[in-house]
Order: sequence, then C-alpha cells, then structure tokens
Amino acid sequence: MPRRKPSPTPGPFLLHAELVAERVPRPDRFPYTLPAVRGLGRLAFHPKVTFFVGENGSGKSTVLEALAVAVGLNPEGGSRNFKFATRASHSRLDEALRVARSHRQPADSYFLRAESYYNVATEIERLDEDDPRSPFTPRN
Repeated sequence: MPRRKPSPTPGPFLLHAELVAERVPRPDRFPYTLPAVRGLGRLAFHPKVTFFVGENGSGKSTVLEALAVAVGLNPEGGSRNFKFATRASHSRLDEALRVARSHRQPADSYFLRAESYYNVATEIERLDEDDPRSPFTPRN
C-alpha cells in the first residue's frame, strides 16, 4: 500500500483546548490549584507554534503533559506506538480537557519532556538489548 504523502501545508493539528468545569472533580486539589490550570479557560494554539511561558511551578509542564495524554501520547514520553510505564506520576488533568483538532492529522507524533528523557532512553536501550543488530546488545 502506498504511503500517504504529507500535506504541503502542515498543521495546525490542534486548534484549541479548554478546561471543562463539569469534568473537574476537585477544584481545590492538584493540579487545579496550579496558576496555569486555575486560569485555564480556552487555550488557542497558533497555527505555527505556541510557547508556554511562566514561572517554575506554575503548571506549564502539567498542562503540556495533559495535552499530550489527551491526544493519545504516553505521559512519560514517546510516540503513539511507543508506550511504557515506569510509574504513574501524571495528573488526570487530561480527563478535564476538551481538545479541538484540525481535519489534518500528523503522520506521527512524539512527546518528550526533559524530566522523562532518561526513562525513554532507558526503555529504548532495554528493547534494543534483544536485537542482535543493536549497539546496546552485549557481545561475547
């Protein structure tokens, strides 16, 4: 089967996301008390790039991680087809989000936070140990 050609005008893939108040179980608990989440209404994405800017601890990473989970990516990093878990540490903010997507869909997606790079690299290394062609496979 021939591969689908990428669209000549990529994106936008996500149009906007919004926090649905009826889906928030406890607004007085984490992550809903974080400034970035508490003030989240409708977050519109620029067609080319959107920057998240704010103080440490304001909730930028929590919102970004929830967006990744809401579109089907692994919260610890990876693609739609590369999922693993070392320990469940992400919030359930994704369950309170409604994400509007474009009719255009990316050929692939990937999510990687600096905090989870080690876990992703370790999982790739573990998977490669069983592959005799891998540079990580022990040699005798």
